[in-house]
Amino acid sequence: MGFPRQFKELLEMEKEDVEKPEEAWLTYAVCATEQDSCGWGGWMLEAVWKMTSDKEKPQFLNANDEQICPRCGRETYRTGASYRFVLSPDQTPIGAVPGVDYEVTQIEYGD
Repeated sequence: MGFPRQFKELLEMEKEDVEKPEEAWLTYAVCATEQDSCGWGGWMLEAVWKMTSDKEKPQFLNANDEQICPRCGRETYRTGASYRFVLSPDQTPIGAVPGVDYEVTQIEYGD
């Protein structure tokens, strides 16, 4: 069974079809706020943005930035481990073929 045809335009988006983020902020969060928390820990997205002509006011882009544990759904705690990342001009993964990010297969659609 294939993907719903009504979402074809969404499923076939490429880099040129979306706003390119220039910077991102990641924080290491843990699920440890309640007695029955699961203890999960991992990197979570705080924000993604691109700069505007007014360098003091970045344009924040849509991103999944809810601080909810992916394992149990409880609220996570943001630790002091936090990093800001800036887009590299070279987006080719180390050891990869230039222009090819990953292997893709043909998308199949159902009715």
